[in-house]
Amino acid sequence: MKEFSLLELIEGLNQFNWTSREITQWYIDQIEAYNHQGKALNAVACINPDALSIADSLDRERRIMGPRSLLHGIPILVKDNINTFDKMKTTASSLALSDLYAPYDASIITKLREAGAIILGKANLSEFAYFMSYDNMPSGYGSYKGQVVNPYDKSIDPLGSSTGSAVAVAANMAPVSIGTETNGSLMAPALANSITAIKPTLGLVSRHGIIPISPFQDTAGPMARSVRDCAVLLHYMVFEDANDSLTLTIQKKEYDFLHAHEIPLEHKKIGFLHFEKHPISEEEENLLKEAKSVFKNLDCKIVDISFKPEEMENDKTLLYEFKAAINKYLLTVKGSTKMTSLKDIIEFNKQNPDRRMKYGQSILEASEATSGLLTEPAYIELRKKVVKEASRIQTLMEEKGLDCLVSTRRSSYAPIGGNPSISVPAKPLRDLVPRALVFVGKRYDDCLLVSIAHAYEIATMKRIRPNL
Repeated sequence: MKEFSLLELIEGLNQFNWTSREITQWYIDQIEAYNHQGKALNAVACINPDALSIADSLDRERRIMGPRSLLHGIPILVKDNINTFDKMKTTASSLALSDLYAPYDASIITKLREAGAIILGKANLSEFAYFMSYDNMPSGYGSYKGQVVNPYDKSIDPLGSSTGSAVAVAANMAPVSIGTETNGSLMAPALANSITAIKPTLGLVSRHGIIPISPFQDTAGPMARSVRDCAVLLHYMVFEDANDSLTLTIQKKEYDFLHAHEIPLEHKKIGFLHFEKHPISEEEENLLKEAKSVFKNLDCKIVDISFKPEEMENDKTLLYEFKAAINKYLLTVKGSTKMTSLKDIIEFNKQNPDRRMKYGQSILEASEATSGLLTEPAYIELRKKVVKEASRIQTLMEEKGLDCLVSTRRSSYAPIGGNPSISVPAKPLRDLVPRALVFVGKRYDDCLLVSIAHAYEIATMKRIRPNL
């Protein structure tokens, strides 16, 4: 099947070259061909049984009323830790939640449905967004549906936790998908599966109705095969939500992601980030040289930045935050699952450890062992230290007048500091070593970051599709 961009699909729908039913069927066929057959990628947990009837309804509406938005009739896959109030479960890829039919839509799902998007299905993830076990649990594994596989080569770690969301887009099972990130869960699988992902500024996108890890780091974000396709989807994910107070406190400005790629880049200052004591390969050096050439040709100012990262005890803060957040979330779905607390999940898994906790549940148990009280002095001190260190990236950009930082390595600074990030493929993935450039912006400069990443992408066009 041809890889259509999101914009090509939209144009074809507007020109009546095809219907929403037709394109929805294309992606269902692609899922059926490669999810459990062929390379058996196992990216998709389930297909929405109502997807085709929803597409029919949206086709009728388009003929009579016109499209609601650019996303009218576009099928989208969403990570299976995002509530959908329909015939699909919301499981976090865990057998413990395999009975959960969410009693309400996540706020971003409500908005996407209002825009006319079709929720095509749910994507598998690393169980509990990779917050399950310290004991060598593979990325992309969940007790409910098993292991997700990299479409380029099964020996390449697909990374996570938004593994299925990334693999599905890479394998053309959907034009776009939604993943989530607490610390690398969008950027890492985008790298590994040679696609693009945007992690927005914390608070830009509502987290209401998403199975959580941390209220101070969690965000949803778009995944696609291009920066522009990601940006179009993100445009409809940004709104104020009374159910997520963080969205009410963000810097008030216009976020027009539909035209963000048009922002001029002349005289923008781009820092190329080198982490001290973390040398990069010759291949990475050459990729950075190429990127510098791209931005010099756009009249940007190039600066080399040396940065010494310090250890952050983020895992310790997340243990407190997860216990508080998951227990709060489970209250919102009370009666829809037998699980009412983190303790219930742990005890459920112990009843059949070989099946339910193949790689243990040491993180869940460590989280349960905390008080879960975010007012505890020991926790507050830990969180202050982590935030102070993570804020160094924002301070660095402000002090040096940088519009963006570029690196071949992702780090924990952007997700903990709340900064926006974009991952773009930096080489054709013909071997076993994926490469990407990670673009990090100042908080709330998401639109400018889109323009910078888009400019690099169209100048280099490194992505090749996997051979399925």
